[in-house]
Amino acid sequence: MDIILYNSLSRNGKKESFIQNIVEQLEDKGNKVRTVNILEVQEIQPFLDTLNDDDRVILVGGDGTLNRLANHIYDLNYPQQLFMYQAGTGNDFIRSLKTKQKVVLIKPYLKDLPVVEYMDQKKHFLNGAGAGLDGYIGDLVNNSKYKKNKRNYFRHAFEGFVKFKPIYAKLDIDSKIIEENKVWFASVMHAPYFGGGMKIAPKASRNEKALYVVIVKKIPKWMLILIFPTIYLGWHVIFKRYVSVYRAEHVKIEFKEDTYLQIDGDVVYPIKKFEAHI
Repeated sequence: MDIILYNSLSRNGKKESFIQNIVEQLEDKGNKVRTVNILEVQEIQPFLDTLNDDDRVILVGGDGTLNRLANHIYDLNYPQQLFMYQAGTGNDFIRSLKTKQKVVLIKPYLKDLPVVEYMDQKKHFLNGAGAGLDGYIGDLVNNSKYKKNKRNYFRHAFEGFVKFKPIYAKLDIDSKIIEENKVWFASVMHAPYFGGGMKIAPKASRNEKALYVVIVKKIPKWMLILIFPTIYLGWHVIFKRYVSVYRAEHVKIEFKEDTYLQIDGDVVYPIKKFEAHI
């Protein structure tokens, strides 16, 4: 049986017709289907124990929904295969797998995930964790009256360019200390993409036991606006005066002022420091 997990508060989860369409697609293939609102699951392990070993669990949603589920099940043992139906607005996780399948097996990729620590909290992340402008833009997008899509991400990105001010940051990258006075953002990536298709860390791979730290600093605002679209192609890394990339296993970042931290698109504010390790 196919067990569809969906979030009734997400954009797609609110649409009964959207979920029903997925059900009909699977039933047309001869599958038996049951839908479960993930918000009604009080505890994950007892829920998984009610399933048969050969059931397929299919998560409907984007990167934020997947991140929350991955953290809940990370230390659990479950025989069922876990899939993801591409339905979110970001899908940077699925994008990094380079697959055109609509229902994607993701269970093998939810092991050995990197960790981000902040404000006495610890979470695993799938794509990346970053602070500064990317976190601020994420906050604008998450609280926007507009739908989440590339067009409106661009809208809020330019709003962020206008309002955000670069800040001092001290970075400890595998015990190498770097200090920058005007950091726009510092992102620690486990995969290439963030922000719905921006190839911020072109060399990153979730198959590699490493993180990639991308620092955008000192760049004039007008130039940042000009090179911003090149991030979708990963070309921004050629601007070495303003963009630094480091391969690392353990990263600590401290800011002089409160700023925004985004973890797979979910935003935390305020923070002044965080660390990430593989």
